[in-house]
Amino acid sequence: MEKPRATVVIPCFNHGAFVRAAVDSALAQEGADVRVVVVNDGSDDGASAAACDACAGDPRVRVVHQDNRGLPAARNRGAAGAETEYLVFLDADDWIEPGFVRTLAGAIEREEGAGGVSHAYCQERLVEKGSGVWKVPAWDPVLLLITNLHPVTALVKRGCFEAAGGFDETMRGGYEDWEFWIRMAERGWRGVRVEEPLFVWRRHSHSTMVMNVIRDHHDLYAAIRERHPRLYKEHATEIIVRSNALMNRCGMNWLDEREEPVTLRAMKRQRAMYESIVAVRVQRGMQRGLKRLLGRGARA
Repeated sequence: MEKPRATVVIPCFNHGAFVRAAVDSALAQEGADVRVVVVNDGSDDGASAAACDACAGDPRVRVVHQDNRGLPAARNRGAAGAETEYLVFLDADDWIEPGFVRTLAGAIEREEGAGGVSHAYCQERLVEKGSGVWKVPAWDPVLLLITNLHPVTALVKRGCFEAAGGFDETMRGGYEDWEFWIRMAERGWRGVRVEEPLFVWRRHSHSTMVMNVIRDHHDLYAAIRERHPRLYKEHATEIIVRSNALMNRCGMNWLDEREEPVTLRAMKRQRAMYESIVAVRVQRGMQRGLKRLLGRGARA
């Protein structure tokens, strides 16, 4: 079997401290022929533009600079002109494991006989201020209309990406990847799940775009529905039934006057009681002090 060929698109806005690690993870892919396009999306921190340029020492890496146009436009810019069979969209502060492209390409090839495969995706491992593994669900076009099924970092057939029109550049506030997967499903295409954590999401700050998306969920989800009215109308009954089943499974059918699940309120009270214990507060303070001391020792 020939090595799969992929272009890894890495948009960067003020994440110059991390972009080298993202590029290196792309170039370290085993059993794959990889090209990298770094898109500096108008970074204004005085350092990230130069950090992006510093990644261009390898002939497989190309760096593009543009005025700030947002994440969807930066990804589209990086994908423009790609000649490889596959595309990968990797944020500058994340990375992929060495077997990412090879493993996901193998999953796509095994499913080719059934037809309609547009991309493959995998589990997500969280590091630094995040922890654990997001064990993503299998592809389900109805569930996709209720919630996003997987990260944007997937192995996407370039032909499908171009036929679907790329990312919606007006969705700068988030959920542009979710809306893109819905467009894939609308065309009768499907994703293939790989049950391995081959993508790593680095949560390096308490203030992230994900937190902003959670805050703005109502408006962003409304924007998705407005873009696909026929699809949501056609599957309205299925969406209602599935949503209610999910609420029941998570103990959310019993709500209080704030429309908050009673079980969740109880868990919050238990956590508040635990956090109020003096010994717990002292232990947390000691852990923070130790981390600061270790950090100073590492820099000495």
